[in-house]
Amino acid sequence: MPSVLGNPALWVFTQAKALVFMLTLVRLTGLLATMPGFGQTRVVLQARVALAVLLAAVVAPLAGTPTAPVETMWDLVGLMFTELAAGLLMGLAVSWIVDMVSFAGQLMDTQMGFSFVQFLDPVSAHPVAVSGSLLNQVAMLLILVSGLHHQMIRALVESYRILPLGGTLSVNPQLVVIKMGQILVKGFQLAFPVLFALFIVDFIAGIAGKFMPQLQLITLTFPLKIAIGLVLLGIVLREFSPWIGPLLEAAPREALRLLVSHG
Repeated sequence: MPSVLGNPALWVFTQAKALVFMLTLVRLTGLLATMPGFGQTRVVLQARVALAVLLAAVVAPLAGTPTAPVETMWDLVGLMFTELAAGLLMGLAVSWIVDMVSFAGQLMDTQMGFSFVQFLDPVSAHPVAVSGSLLNQVAMLLILVSGLHHQMIRALVESYRILPLGGTLSVNPQLVVIKMGQILVKGFQLAFPVLFALFIVDFIAGIAGKFMPQLQLITLTFPLKIAIGLVLLGIVLREFSPWIGPLLEAAPREALRLLVSHG
């Protein structure tokens, strides 16, 4: 009788399992790469790799089998590209929320004058100003507190029902454009109280300067705008959780919507 290791059926079974694990790892890597906090360069590379491998070992038995045959290396490359694109799209559903917050922070900092003072943000690894960094940190904290990272792993498992291994990824361009537009709309909505109040300050200062040219408007308005901006920023932070909560709750559903052409 042939030995166990010499049984061709065993090697076919092993290769199939290894293929499923590798494709699952690729989709999961794409998700973690675009997830705020987990895929950033501030996280140690070994930790990111270990997290991806461990999660892939858990998710792989639920991923099913590839629907398309893998006969050549190009077939494998095509499947890996599709899996990576699917994971990246799902992660963008969360990354766009943080981009909204960053955009709002940049608008606030520009009006308050904080855009001149920038430092490295540990979440995005990019230079940001005071308000943008503060809002980013709070947004990341709310992502962890709300358990969104757990919900996204569940959404990843659910994505294999919508887009099985070996399936064709059909992205709705209109939905992607809408999501990118929401970065501007929602970001402006978050920053509007600060922007409107500081616009009123500039408007009053402009009228005062017209009637009293001897006033040093820059000297007077600069600290005033900072003080008013900080007060309103505190009010925005108090309402920040109710504002971002529905967005975080809808992120897993929006991530799955990005994988289907009919949106």
